Amino acid sequence: MNHPLRAALCVLAFSQAHAELGPPAEQQIDLELGLQTRTFLHSGLVGQSSFQPSLSARLDYYRSWDQDRQSFTLSPFVRLDAEDSERSHFDIRELFWSRVGDDWDLHLGAKQVFWGVTEFKHLVDVVNQTDLVENIDGEDKLGQPMAHLSLVRDWGILDFMLLTGFRERTFPGPDGRLRYVLPVVDDATYESGAENLRVDAVVRWSHVVGPLEWGLYHFSGTSREPLLIPERSDGDDLQLRPYYPLIEQTGLDAQVILGDWALKLEAISNSGFDDDRFTALNAGVERTLVGVLGSRANLGVVVEYMFDDRDDAAFDTLFEHDLALGTRWSLNDPADTQALLGVIWDVETSEYVVSIEGSRRLGDTWTLLLEGRIFGGAARPDPNALLESLFDADNKSASLQRDDFIQLELTRYF
Repeated sequence: MNHPLRAALCVLAFSQAHAELGPPAEQQIDLELGLQTRTFLHSGLVGQSSFQPSLSARLDYYRSWDQDRQSFTLSPFVRLDAEDSERSHFDIRELFWSRVGDDWDLHLGAKQVFWGVTEFKHLVDVVNQTDLVENIDGEDKLGQPMAHLSLVRDWGILDFMLLTGFRERTFPGPDGRLRYVLPVVDDATYESGAENLRVDAVVRWSHVVGPLEWGLYHFSGTSREPLLIPERSDGDDLQLRPYYPLIEQTGLDAQVILGDWALKLEAISNSGFDDDRFTALNAGVERTLVGVLGSRANLGVVVEYMFDDRDDAAFDTLFEHDLALGTRWSLNDPADTQALLGVIWDVETSEYVVSIEGSRRLGDTWTLLLEGRIFGGAARPDPNALLESLFDADNKSASLQRDDFIQLELTRYF
């Protein structure tokens, strides 16, 4: 039985055993169903389809009792993809029991934890594994089984986490899009002898003082970012096998709000990859213009710089010397219309990514989401030298050069 399901069953049994304590329980159930279409401008590197439809469903169930001191949360998610069998998947995003004390919180089960303040990449977000088949932007995460204790003090909040069981990253299959030039196999290897049963640990201190808020943490455990090791399959085809090393990572996220201005920073120091320590950071500024041109609309302007001192050796990111510019529109209308346009440009190789995201409510129960990506500035992979193309430091986005797409998603809420 996989780790999230085993943790889910334990938490469910625990919550049911305590559900009769105290006053009657309060509960909330929300269901959303989505129809998503991805339309690519070109066929894939190996002839994949230019049209990729899929269906998704997510249930959010919340139950509280004991004067809201105890609660149970359940959020399963499923996607069925018409083209990519690896993108058809099920995950328990969250399934945990919570107990709230006077100055402490305890959570047991599969949970999602988000850290970060910058817009284009979240360096410090280390707890949950990325669900890469959902979206290339890294915003979608798999549920992480854990024991999470928070202590609330006058000088800040201390979080202690034991992460009980490792989740492997999801990758598109051979028929999927936004994939590497070589297929990634499912059978990963680990530095830890316990493999995916190793217990990782995190401690974090967060606090707010006036306009400044920050979080400082240390993570010890299996890296969520895998090394992709090339090898030959039994049929002598090239493929990639994920390898997850052990790392020690210290991270800082900080933000200062000064009126309409926000100064943001995310930084990490990481050791474990080839025993070399590296440092990476994202730093930026955001200005919000309220009531643009006398309208109800707000306009946010974002400028960020992404730096990684591994330079060309930064295998796990496209962003090692990159400038990012973005604008965020919020019309403040009854339909809650919003849009985000961004450009990330590598100042050394001239590779770039253009992204657009938008959303609008259609009545009380429907939402339309728009998302798109354009990749440029890199040479397309040479079909006769795929391995060389994969590790070309001057063309890190080569495998994505035929993957420009527009995505529409219609979601119904119940």
